Amino acid sequence: MIRVSSVFADRMVLQRDTRENTVWGYTDPGAEVSVGLRADAPEDKETGSFAGKTTAGEDGAFCVELPSRPGGGSYTLSIESGSGSLTFHELTFGDVFVCGGQSNMVLPLARTLERYEEELREFSEDGIRFFKVPEVFDFHGPHELIEGGAWYCARQPELLEFGAAAFFAAKELHEKTGVPIGIYNTAIGGTPIKAWASEESLHRLNLHEEEFELCRDDERVAFIQEYEAKEDAEWRRSAAEAFAADPFETEEERKAQGVFSVPGFFNGPDLTGRPMAVRFWKEVELDEAWSRMESKLYLGALIDSDITLVNGETAGETGYLYPPRIYRLPEGRWRAGTNLIEIRLLVFRDRGGFMPGMHYKLRRADGVEISLEGEWQYRVVKEMRYLQNMTFFAYRATGVYNAMIHPLHRQQIRGFFFYQGESNVDSYETYQEEFEAVIGDWRKVWGKPELPFIFVQIAGFADGLTEYGERGAYLCEEQRKCTRLPATAMVQAYDLGEFNELHPTNKKEVGRRLALAAQALVYGEGSYRPGPQKKEILRTDDYVEVTFDEPLILSHGIGVLTGPDRDETRVRGFVYFEDDKRYAAEAEQLSETKIRVFVPWKADAFGYAWNDCPLEANLYSADRLPVVPFLETRR
Repeated sequence: MIRVSSVFADRMVLQRDTRENTVWGYTDPGAEVSVGLRADAPEDKETGSFAGKTTAGEDGAFCVELPSRPGGGSYTLSIESGSGSLTFHELTFGDVFVCGGQSNMVLPLARTLERYEEELREFSEDGIRFFKVPEVFDFHGPHELIEGGAWYCARQPELLEFGAAAFFAAKELHEKTGVPIGIYNTAIGGTPIKAWASEESLHRLNLHEEEFELCRDDERVAFIQEYEAKEDAEWRRSAAEAFAADPFETEEERKAQGVFSVPGFFNGPDLTGRPMAVRFWKEVELDEAWSRMESKLYLGALIDSDITLVNGETAGETGYLYPPRIYRLPEGRWRAGTNLIEIRLLVFRDRGGFMPGMHYKLRRADGVEISLEGEWQYRVVKEMRYLQNMTFFAYRATGVYNAMIHPLHRQQIRGFFFYQGESNVDSYETYQEEFEAVIGDWRKVWGKPELPFIFVQIAGFADGLTEYGERGAYLCEEQRKCTRLPATAMVQAYDLGEFNELHPTNKKEVGRRLALAAQALVYGEGSYRPGPQKKEILRTDDYVEVTFDEPLILSHGIGVLTGPDRDETRVRGFVYFEDDKRYAAEAEQLSETKIRVFVPWKADAFGYAWNDCPLEANLYSADRLPVVPFLETRR
């Protein structure tokens, strides 16, 4: 029997132009192993084919080095020993990247279709390939093999499962280089930075060690997972039974407890501050045209979980807070006359509601829309007990490094793309040292101390609130500090966020910026600049003049603060702090590189784009890269 990592599979991408690619795995101890690489095109078979042999060691391990090949081509890989054989088809050579992080690297193209559906509908490109590493953790030591997963080409329907940020970066690089691009996506939603660090770094930093030791108790981990899964299932079952027992079939049975104005967070004595199963409903009058067309039902982001019905039949359901509800309805789901939309909403903890600033509407295939904002009737079906957050062991220190990063280290790559940080906003004080440890760990396990490491700054987000703090700004600053390490770059994304959406969908621009950084760090095409940076500061009694290191233009991001009524003729985004309060600062552009900011002399500090969600900031470089945030304190 031959055992190899599941990354050896049909459609695999191997790194071009290197003699370090190896075919490796395990078979019977002492067995002779033959490896063949055959070019599929007849004209390439003589020069492109390869055959090699080795003998497995006492532990059954074998390794055969492949010859260097240029980008492109199609190959068949075969592995044979006395105990069996394996054959893989349609392999190619190109540039390979490991993409890591949390949910904004996971976010699939399927979640971006409101923005990119037309662009992606007919997209098909075998030169972009994707391998989603299975989500596994282990606290007992590094794995050698990946088990599960497959390589997919960028074509429908698999395309929609590609991580959107990684896809758009790969698309840009493929178009620029003309060679295949392979992506290993290792991200897991919600993971803090400690999950991606090695045990060695954990001990060196003296961080999270008690947590790590507890996670090594397999019986304890299994008990917690089983117990919490049962608790969650029982909680949801109890809510479902309450809905089933609550009469709602006839008009006489639909007795409202109150009226709530959508969108908004819950308020009032019936809805505020407690977990519950609550039913919302609204009647809408539609003409016959609605029954003859496909449509979409937009319900923003509901807090927390919903099952939504149209005229008594399920239209869609989502089990947690974050995804915007966009439920597609086929022809015939609406009827001429009165239609009933019902939402069976579960509030897990102490805040429920309809996320502000999102779409609540019906949209017909021909573009006709009807707003669903305004009054909805509601009735609390059952008050529920507080549902604790489940213990996600993938979030614990070192677990996914061991099981998802380490077993990739034999695969030759050109660099890393990383998008993470949202889960560290509340613990930003140690982020720099932890993230630098991760960068060092990944480079060390690949044996290349300056392998390019390109990471994305977290996007602006305020959990639907309009009063912003500064935790996100401080986390972004800790991220920026990590660029002191060689061969690193931070791609800015604060301007691509949305105040009410943790997973903003403008991943095409994220991909463009990742590709720009890769052109510099990976391909040696100049030096990467994340955006204009402050160069000099002159303080006077009445104002501060800030000189930047490149010309500035006034523009804007894509957040919900952007609209037809927004004034883009004046500089926005500067703030000052006085007596622990933040104030917007007036500013004017004096020249291409100089901004005058009106800051009181007694102000404790001033800065730019310095809050959780700085969507008002509107200074950019000519190639649409935003000014790097900063905070200057009085010394």
